[in-house]
Amino acid sequence: MTNEEIIRAEAKDFYEWQMGREDEVINEVDKIKNRLSSLYSAEFKAIFLDELNQIVSKNLQDHRNDAHNGEPNPGCAIEIKTEKLLFYLNQEMSILPKIAKNTNARESSHMRNKVFVSYSHLNKSYLNDIKRHFKPFLKEIDFWHDENIQPGAKWKTEIRNAIDQTKVAILLLSTDFLGSEFISTDELPPLLQAAEKDGATILIVILEPCLFEEFPNLNQYQAMNPPSNPVIKMEYSEKEELYVNLVRQTKKLLK
Repeated sequence: MTNEEIIRAEAKDFYEWQMGREDEVINEVDKIKNRLSSLYSAEFKAIFLDELNQIVSKNLQDHRNDAHNGEPNPGCAIEIKTEKLLFYLNQEMSILPKIAKNTNARESSHMRNKVFVSYSHLNKSYLNDIKRHFKPFLKEIDFWHDENIQPGAKWKTEIRNAIDQTKVAILLLSTDFLGSEFISTDELPPLLQAAEKDGATILIVILEPCLFEEFPNLNQYQAMNPPSNPVIKMEYSEKEELYVNLVRQTKKLLK
């Protein structure tokens, strides 16, 4: 078993034996925090919480299906308790590394193996930082951005060909990104379609404060960092940890 499989199995056992009793939510949160203290890696803690979140969310939906015809019931004591628990789980997860998952079970209709970076040229310095972190792995990762286009090539065609081969799309969000006509018309639609229908995965890094939440086609994807903590606000070490996790999650998705 991989480390992730072990931790997810531990989370399932923990839920079965330690949670779901008659305890108050705050008591269950304390149990979770105590269990997390035995996991030294932030990534392992994130995996543990992610598994708990999935279990609790599924149980909530199962309850709604059985008791309320699949609909939320704000007056239901079980739902109130479960929603509170999910709030605390998400709060804890928000300060930990994001665990990337390809939630689309559909097989790609053709070979996808590229990592495509979509960014505004006004944010090129951030791209350079990310390139530095991917550089040690370029023999195993086909890392593509528009600087790869050779002089004389038809650049729109090159970009579209790269998108058609994209397995992981990294979107570097900022106000300049959201305001780019080319990104919004030529890059985002095919990337989002690939994620929806053809097995690609979207990873979002929020570079600067922006109205990310106003774009439903984007905010349906959990960002690698919360909107309240964009890269521009981060200290050097925190920023480096974010980029390391971005590479780690990308490598996992490419396997």
